[in-house]
Amino acid sequence: MNGRRVTVALWVPDGSEELPARPQSTALKPRRQHHSGVLGSGSGKVTVPMQGTIVKVNVTVGQSVEAGDTVVILEAMKMENAVNAEKSGVIKSVHVTTGAQVGAGDVVVEIE
Repeated sequence: MNGRRVTVALWVPDGSEELPARPQSTALKPRRQHHSGVLGSGSGKVTVPMQGTIVKVNVTVGQSVEAGDTVVILEAMKMENAVNAEKSGVIKSVHVTTGAQVGAGDVVVEIE
């Protein structure tokens, strides 16, 4: 630590000791909200949450989609992220193709 050697001792239970009971909480933890907000109430403009590369476009103009359907797959930070429709409707326009580079907040699909 800071260029000096430090002796560290660890305690490893051998299984014979009884661990203290975890306190039980009666309060429910809040559920984590997804970036898409409430399904079914979107503006119709599907945006990407971060910059990356479109690796797959799952919809075409005129296709019907339901809220929550995956419209494109975005690769960002070496991970694939599904970008979902926020509302049900018909695809009005698709603004990207496979291999397109996008930035955070770019509109990729419009639903009417």
